[in-house]
Amino acid sequence: FLIGLGDRTPAEVDAFIEENKALPFSNRMRAPYLDMLASRKQWQTILEFQTKEPVGEKYQCIYYRANYEQGNQELAFKGAKQLWLSGDGVDDACDPLFKSWDQAGLRTDELILERMLLAFEGRNGKLMTYLIKQLDHNESIAQAKQMKALYNKPENVLTFAKKHPANEFYQAQTEFAFKKLARKSASSAQEVFDDVIKAQKFSEEKSQELADYLTFRLINTDSEELMEWRDEMLASSSKQVLLERRARLAIQHADWVGLKEWIARLDDKHQASLRWQYWLGRAEIATGDTEKGNQRLSDILGKRNFYSVAAAKQLGKPIQYPTSTLKYNAETVKPFSTSLIRIDELITRDKIAAAKSEWRWLLTNADKEQKEMLAAYAATQRWNHFTVIASISAKMWDNIALRFPVAHKWWFNFYAEKHDIDPITLMSLARQESAMDSEARSPVGARGVMQIMPKTAQYTANKHKIKYKGSDDLYDVGKNIEIGSHYLDGLLSQYDNNRIFAFAAYNAGPSRVKQWRSRSDEKLDAFAFIEMIPFKETRGYVQNILMFETYYRDILGEQGEFLAPHEVKTKY
Repeated sequence: FLIGLGDRTPAEVDAFIEENKALPFSNRMRAPYLDMLASRKQWQTILEFQTKEPVGEKYQCIYYRANYEQGNQELAFKGAKQLWLSGDGVDDACDPLFKSWDQAGLRTDELILERMLLAFEGRNGKLMTYLIKQLDHNESIAQAKQMKALYNKPENVLTFAKKHPANEFYQAQTEFAFKKLARKSASSAQEVFDDVIKAQKFSEEKSQELADYLTFRLINTDSEELMEWRDEMLASSSKQVLLERRARLAIQHADWVGLKEWIARLDDKHQASLRWQYWLGRAEIATGDTEKGNQRLSDILGKRNFYSVAAAKQLGKPIQYPTSTLKYNAETVKPFSTSLIRIDELITRDKIAAAKSEWRWLLTNADKEQKEMLAAYAATQRWNHFTVIASISAKMWDNIALRFPVAHKWWFNFYAEKHDIDPITLMSLARQESAMDSEARSPVGARGVMQIMPKTAQYTANKHKIKYKGSDDLYDVGKNIEIGSHYLDGLLSQYDNNRIFAFAAYNAGPSRVKQWRSRSDEKLDAFAFIEMIPFKETRGYVQNILMFETYYRDILGEQGEFLAPHEVKTKY
């Protein structure tokens, strides 16, 4: 069908998509068909096929240009304005549309200045410079140059704020410049905060927004004066992520009285979370209210949650959590038999990406019961990653066996024995990194089941004399686990076999772990150190792998501690 796609009528393409709607690729016909029609300038056919604004900037450009070419200028120019007002570059497919819109006299100096504001906010100085050259009138050019000068030197924000009237145009510039100054020098921004707010007559809401933006950058300040100002501003903030960061700072400094106060400032939903109930219980115990604190911790036992486990360890109780099982019923997946045969064939032919795409498409068309049975079916086929995907899609949170398939066991055991690492540790890390997807590739380029960056792989391979041809080797399960286990072994050796430090370094890098350890200054226990990690991703990463080890030990019938004795004794 694709071979002659450009010669098909809209009706034929729509019919093909409808006939094959059970297949993941059916809707992908739209983009190449629009590309072909646009290259042939078949504007009327485009509008017959695309009756409403499509998804994606490029195809929106094509759609509005087609409207222009077919005489619907009002809609076309409305779309052109909407697309052009961006703080970033716009797809080249829009150039002819923008040219027609400009020639119609609709790209005014006022709109150019409006786009400059968007570029200012989007930190795109290059676009701002380009836009200055598009202005026609001297007054606008002067305003634009002044805006760019403020962008280049945000430390002049107070002078600017005092010099110009408090209207929407100048308030926006002042706001963006102040935020840029806060990123550049938080202490300098704090010095001018009150005067900037006063000069531009910012509303109470906007003032608090700017205060929140600045206090975020002052969380770890060492200045007593800035600490006092930060906490004063936070006292009137309702931004939960900021208040949680401040509570974590109290944990970092073992300030149990302060921790209770900052938890009390959280809204009811956050206060009631297992996280903050655990820490409130810890704070109550630390400040002498032992009975109340122990009861609070007892109340959160028995949950499938890191903080429930932490409470159990604090109280010396066994780890317990709810589990469920599922009896496989082949009848439930019969409606998907054709798709399942096709997926099996794709996997056999090593077309994993296509198989994954079809599996996800299949899940979007299944109800909850069907998703559950598809997860069970995938488990019978040893489609490990597909089992995980389906169990998540079905929200089977308590079905530990399906959520945590015992995948690549031979490889994990082999390299675990070689490095004297618990194979469950390797397996749990891989489950966190890729959900057991050997073909996984992250947005930053990490590859394979243990999500290894090519540079890390090359360094590790050179150091340990591992045969390594290049980044494609990382999609080989055995090679990936070989390199990943070597790298993790190096981190464990660096941190005296402390998994908390090693996991954090695997995710965020050793330099950040060094920074966090210098802040905690060996005055915290393991749970407090994990909590003070400022990156949500890394904090969750460490917590998850420790929990995953617990699950895998239960699945495999292995004994083991949540934290090893030396990890408990370590001062973090």
